[in-house]
Amino acid sequence: MRFRTVVALAFCSLLPTLALAATVDLHLNGRSHPLPDTTPVTIDGAPALLSDLAAHRNGLQVLAEFAAGAAPTGNAADGAAPTLVFSYTLMGPVTQSDPPTVLGQPLTITADTVLALFDNPPQFPVGQQLVVSGLVDANGSVLATLVEKRTAPGNVYLLGGYVQQVDAPGQRLRVGQQWVRTTGVGFVDCAGALPAVGEHVVLRANAITPFPPGTLLDTAFDARCVTLAPAGTPGAVGFLQGLVTSAGAGTFAIGALQIAYDANTAFEFGDSDDLAPGIVVAVDGNYVDATHFAAETIEFVRPVVRYEAPMLPGDVTPGQALRPFGIEVRRSAQVRDEDGVLANGLTQPSQVEVRGWLDGQGRAWATRVRTRGAVDAGDVVLRGPVQAIAAPILVVQGLNVDTTGATFFDHDELPITRADFFAALSVGDEIDASGATWNAATRTLAGGAVTLIGVEPVPPPPTGLMRFVGGVAGGYALGEALFRDSFE
Repeated sequence: MRFRTVVALAFCSLLPTLALAATVDLHLNGRSHPLPDTTPVTIDGAPALLSDLAAHRNGLQVLAEFAAGAAPTGNAADGAAPTLVFSYTLMGPVTQSDPPTVLGQPLTITADTVLALFDNPPQFPVGQQLVVSGLVDANGSVLATLVEKRTAPGNVYLLGGYVQQVDAPGQRLRVGQQWVRTTGVGFVDCAGALPAVGEHVVLRANAITPFPPGTLLDTAFDARCVTLAPAGTPGAVGFLQGLVTSAGAGTFAIGALQIAYDANTAFEFGDSDDLAPGIVVAVDGNYVDATHFAAETIEFVRPVVRYEAPMLPGDVTPGQALRPFGIEVRRSAQVRDEDGVLANGLTQPSQVEVRGWLDGQGRAWATRVRTRGAVDAGDVVLRGPVQAIAAPILVVQGLNVDTTGATFFDHDELPITRADFFAALSVGDEIDASGATWNAATRTLAGGAVTLIGVEPVPPPPTGLMRFVGGVAGGYALGEALFRDSFE
């Protein structure tokens, strides 16, 4: 199975054909894009060259725009070099240690997060200064791709996130959990004089020392609204990646960008039922207009998982994790905990549905948790990648799935024979076992319906004209010893 090691929001359009000898092999969302090292860029607001990125850690955010009419060959000589802007998401103190929170923005730190200058295991004491890059969720959290410990306090704080609340009479607004004073602050590129709830803002403020939890940030000197998914050109081909912020029938959103899919759209590592807030996806397709995109392929950047199982109060550690089928699923900052199961635990045995994804070390992270009524061991669900095949037994997430007596379906939910199912199945493919019976003593699901979700190949980046590039980049940092692990 292919695993992505960098997650991002991206529209990519670079071809790996270079006329210059000195290049930087820039990675955008796991795809390689060599560019001349003399390409002009901006790094954290300062002009620089692409070669200067070698002094920075992998995981920075990047946005780019090609000149109108330029063919993006990656050759600066033909006028195709893009304007690349690299930036961070947060700079400031830890305001809560568990989960790690910087300037009121809770972080999800996984096996795929680049951690720099930390001990092993890393610690996040309140007051520690951090620099963070990552994907910003509409719920006021960040899925971190880079977390770096500051060895000395900085003079400026950086706060990026969605506005959760506006208190105009009180002259303040809330970004994530952080309240910000708006008095005397001129907001640029916002819908009104003040940002509206749901707009994404980037603020820079003079540092306040000390900055205990609950401190009002009242030193902002630069504030602007930023669209994380830049507006596109109608008809332009693109590749984008980011956190799903909302989902409906035939459509979902990444920030302000509305993405449509249909029966011709190919899915990898999941299907349309897995599109939900807090999930990271990559999408190939075309702009319909500035804020609407038609998807040809949708790839779940991490393999999705789903569990529906009987659970006891002891199967939940409030605020930390829960264990459907005995599998530990960690709380992510992007979780939608609809019935407060993760927050408060269970008071009685219940059927619980958990959705999420697996990081690069196979650890499960929850993005949605809800109760589904009374316990029912005869109607359970397990979705995830296949680890072993010994027909009629499959191993998924360490559990046995006994397909004896099951009915089989293909990716389009059309009935297929047992023989065709196993002929098409490979280790690493996603399957969904639903309506099965759970035997806790043998850790086995039996019967029900088994659907082959599969792993469809994602096409290479298209060669047509594209205008925009963005996301979280990698591949540019000089080699160094970095701890890459979760905070355990």
